[in-house]
Amino acid sequence: MYKSLLESLPIPSRIPLMGGPTPLERSRLAWGEDALYWKRDDLTLYGLGGNKLRKLEFLMAEALSQKADLIITSGAPQSNHARLTAVVSAMLKLKPVIVIPGETPTEWGGNLLLDRLAGAEIIACGEEPLDQAVNRISTEKKSQGFHPYTIPLGGSNVLGSLGYFLAFFELLKQAEEQGWAPNTLICSVGSAGTLAGLIAANALLPHPLRVLGVNVIQSSDQLHTQVEKLAAEVLDLLHIPCSLPSFEITANFIGPGYGLPTPESSKVIIECFRTDGILFDPVYTSKGVAAVKHLMQQKSQEFPEKIVFWHTGGGPAIFDQHYYADLLGYT
Repeated sequence: MYKSLLESLPIPSRIPLMGGPTPLERSRLAWGEDALYWKRDDLTLYGLGGNKLRKLEFLMAEALSQKADLIITSGAPQSNHARLTAVVSAMLKLKPVIVIPGETPTEWGGNLLLDRLAGAEIIACGEEPLDQAVNRISTEKKSQGFHPYTIPLGGSNVLGSLGYFLAFFELLKQAEEQGWAPNTLICSVGSAGTLAGLIAANALLPHPLRVLGVNVIQSSDQLHTQVEKLAAEVLDLLHIPCSLPSFEITANFIGPGYGLPTPESSKVIIECFRTDGILFDPVYTSKGVAAVKHLMQQKSQEFPEKIVFWHTGGGPAIFDQHYYADLLGYT
């Protein structure tokens, strides 16, 4: 239905990393009367999967067009974005550099192990703000003769968000082919780029979906503003003159803070793995799924919903001992 529209848009160049649509599967979980579907971006092709490949298609194309030979990005030690950036950089023969907060790790489980296997240089910046450290390191690399390209936290700028603008229509097409239409779309939200792309695309529907972001990282007011800004930039980049639809962001599932599991998130990991064979990560997607479970169990609407949770990946983080030790307490 939207094929001709998408073909008419000035989509920037990208490199193919997806290999086709990711699966859209119905869950076996019985959390209420509604139907629940998983959009499986944990099953993307490279580096053990994850949603950041959609963003990296555009970001890496720009890096190559600028003749970069080194990629710098940042994130928490178990960053899924950093892991996939390192893997794709290695595939493209670009040197990956990952800037993390705190001290140099002494244990290399989960994503950190994969970062090293991809050949990433991992630089701990102590108490220095990540953005400041990235700028400093970029300057240092230039003085050493490199041509660095910097990718922001989570790949979340207007170019990266384009990946999820297009993904929204991939989802609609799959649902239509399966004979149903989604009512509600839910995803975990950290750096804002994934949700921003989805919101920008939702603006093109005559009857927009209900979209709920599950905040895992920061002030919801700040995050809402950030998502709105990025979504508006996507529409502006594509020369689409329309206003943004409303959307919700809940902070009710952050728990003690970013990167820290909650009892609810740990329990849904086990429940989903045993019921659907799907692995969610300990602190990001699992908090989103905890929100889905709460919504479905508490829902008071009189009409049935078809809810899609966008599984953005992150499974390797579960193999960090700090996370699996927590999970073992619930088995």
